[in-house]
Amino acid sequence: MVPRRSKTAFAVALGAALLTTSFTASADDGVPASNPTAPPAIGDEMRGYYASEKSTAYLFIGVGTASAAAGGVLVGTAPHDGDFARGLGWSLLGVGGLEAIGAAFYALQVNAELDHYEGALARDPSAFKREELTHIHGTTSRFVVYRLSELGLALAGAGVATYGFIKNQDTWKGVGIGVGAEALTFFVLDAFGQARAKEYEDQVQRFEPRVGLQVGGAQRPWGVSVGGLF
Repeated sequence: MVPRRSKTAFAVALGAALLTTSFTASADDGVPASNPTAPPAIGDEMRGYYASEKSTAYLFIGVGTASAAAGGVLVGTAPHDGDFARGLGWSLLGVGGLEAIGAAFYALQVNAELDHYEGALARDPSAFKREELTHIHGTTSRFVVYRLSELGLALAGAGVATYGFIKNQDTWKGVGIGVGAEALTFFVLDAFGQARAKEYEDQVQRFEPRVGLQVGGAQRPWGVSVGGLF
């Protein structure tokens, strides 16, 4: 029998994961779709993409922290609640903690990337396009590896849990359920990230830097200025 506190703690972690999924979907829906027949306003698209990435990182920190906290509660009550709580608790604590730490580092990385690419776009739009295309293509390619790994981990968790139920080993039941649920959550959430990265890659690919020539002006009618249009 699964202890009530184990059910409650797991429900808290699962609820946080579902809430994160909802916020991630809402954030993606909130980014206006670009017109594929018109040149994208690449500066706005770039800032929108990285802002969404940063918001997602913060949400991952939240769900990872909630999972780790729920796991900590389960580990603490394991002497009373039994082996299932111990297995579930350690899996949530370990995976949730790693998720929160990784997301925190990613949030810092996103801030640095936004500063870098804003500067690159202002200095040389053509160089920006080449560099950002290489960068974002690498991101979209890595998502395939991420999601295959997450799917494999979810299946492994399901296999461990199945073994636990067959052998009536509560520790393995808890470990398998915890790992499988966390991995499946990542698999679903990364679907939104993958789609968002691919859309932004298409926007950068469509971006065509142009040179604008302006003769004169209100203050200097004899002046000539040259700049990128983007």
